[in-house]
Amino acid sequence: MLVVAVTVLAVVMALLPVTDTVGHSHVDEAFKRALVGYALARGLNGVISVAQGTEVAIQPAGVGVNFTPGQILDPINDLIERFSWIMMLASSSLGIQKVLLSMSAWDGLLLAIVGTGLFLLVCMLFHRCKRFRKVAQRIFLFMLILRFMMPAVTVANDWVYRAFLQADYVAATASLSKAQESIGAINDEIMAERQTVPLTLMERAKAVYKQALSKVDIDQRLEDYRQAAEAISENAIKLVVVFVMQTLVFPLIFLFVILGVARRLTRQ
Repeated sequence: MLVVAVTVLAVVMALLPVTDTVGHSHVDEAFKRALVGYALARGLNGVISVAQGTEVAIQPAGVGVNFTPGQILDPINDLIERFSWIMMLASSSLGIQKVLLSMSAWDGLLLAIVGTGLFLLVCMLFHRCKRFRKVAQRIFLFMLILRFMMPAVTVANDWVYRAFLQADYVAATASLSKAQESIGAINDEIMAERQTVPLTLMERAKAVYKQALSKVDIDQRLEDYRQAAEAISENAIKLVVVFVMQTLVFPLIFLFVILGVARRLTRQ
């Protein structure tokens, strides 16, 4: 009777939408995180491109010198391009998971579970059908695995994220957002200085005074660029690790584990 009760409970659980709702909510949250990462990548790419196109002119000892402070960010630009591609692939992977979740709740699969569950109950309750019991059990287990595999993967994946990856994600996104704001602020300062044209004698005197202090400002800006570049490289790699683990490594591990358990159960 225990096996009969477990079979009936499994059929009822398969028909309930609870597992689908939980699975979709976890995937939607991960999808939003991937979109945040992609938006950060495109924003960083934009401010770095602006920085690479800006020039600073100083006139030490009356000799004009032009240089591009954004050159410090040149090596980071390639990293950000690859980072944006990884974020796009992560979003695609999560979209595929949503499709697989919808397939696991397909009406045809639910009807197959009900049919095989009833057939298994008949085989257990009636002596004449007991010879088909093992076959019915294997088919029923296979159907249940198809039904609950993706919800189980999404729940396990979300637990791993919250236990091991969430802190890195939060810290890395905050640091990248701060670096983007820092680079954007420096770009705005440089553009504002380039657009200022001294007209009066007083404005020209102020411009000369600013030129005398420009060496200090430029050194500080270069240091700000260097700090932003270091923060971007470190935290972009952290986010890559988070999303590769969550959208590729862990789902594949969970799938292999579930399939291994399924093989053992169906062989019994």
